[in-house]
Amino acid sequence: MALFARSTSPLDFAKASFRTHLNYIRCIEKLLSASSFSASKIGTPFKENAEITRFQKLYKVTVKSIKKDIELAKEDSEFAVIVAPWFPVKCYYALYYLESIFVHLMDGTTHGFFKGGHAAIRKRMYSLRDTNAITFSSHELDKVYLLAEIETLPPITPGRNTRSDFWQHEQCPGSLMKKLMDYKLITDNKKWDLRKPIDRKEKIEYCGKNRLWLLDFFYWYRIKANYRDLDYIDFENGIAFSEILEYLEIYYKAFNIYRVGLVKQINTLL
Repeated sequence: MALFARSTSPLDFAKASFRTHLNYIRCIEKLLSASSFSASKIGTPFKENAEITRFQKLYKVTVKSIKKDIELAKEDSEFAVIVAPWFPVKCYYALYYLESIFVHLMDGTTHGFFKGGHAAIRKRMYSLRDTNAITFSSHELDKVYLLAEIETLPPITPGRNTRSDFWQHEQCPGSLMKKLMDYKLITDNKKWDLRKPIDRKEKIEYCGKNRLWLLDFFYWYRIKANYRDLDYIDFENGIAFSEILEYLEIYYKAFNIYRVGLVKQINTLL
C-alpha cells in the first residue's frame, strides 16, 4: 500500500519510487564505505553470557540465509523478486543480533536480548554516540538529529530524488533523513491538524525530543518492508528482474560494510 495517493500511473509511480529508494540505498552504501567506525568500551560488561552465544548462533544462521539469497539471485534474476520483500528484514535482524552483542560488550546492557530489545538497542546506540563511545569519521553518519532539525533541512526540487545520480548529491543524506522521519511519524501514528494550537504544541514537543540517525536506516527499512510501502519493488508494475537484482546487490553491500565493522569491533571487545 502506498503512503500517498498516486497522481501518476502505477507504472510511473513504481519506477519513480524504485529510483528514489535505490538512490537512498546507494547513498547509505557510499557513506558507510567512506567512513571508519571506532568504539571505546565503557562500564564493566559481562562477557560470559548465554545470550551472547544464542545471538551469535542466530546471527550466523541469518547471514548464511542472506548470502544464499544473493547467490541464488545472481544465478537467476527472477529469484530476486522472491527475495526482495524480506531482504531488508533479514539484514536488519542480522545487524540487530550483532548490535545487541556489541552494546552488551560495550557497557553490560542486556536489554537487546529480551522483549522490547529493538527500541532499547536503538536508544543504547544513541547513548553510546552521545558520549562518543562510538564515532564515525563521516559527519553525516556521526550526527544524530532531532526531528526538529530534520524539518529545517533544505527541501529538494520535486522529482530530483528520482534522478539516477541523486545518490551522489550533497542533499541526498538529508532527503533520506526526511524519508526516515516520514516512517517514524507513521509508525508512531502522528497526525497533527496544525490549525489547532494543541496539535501545534504537541508537534513541537514531539519533534523537539525525538531523534533519528542515518544509522537507523536498516531498522526503518525493516519496518517499511514489514508493514508498508513496497510499491517501489513492485515487479508487476514494470520493475525489471535485473533492476531488483541491482537493488539487492547494493543493499547487500551497504549491509555488509556495517556488518563487518560491527564484527571487527566485537572481536576487539571479546
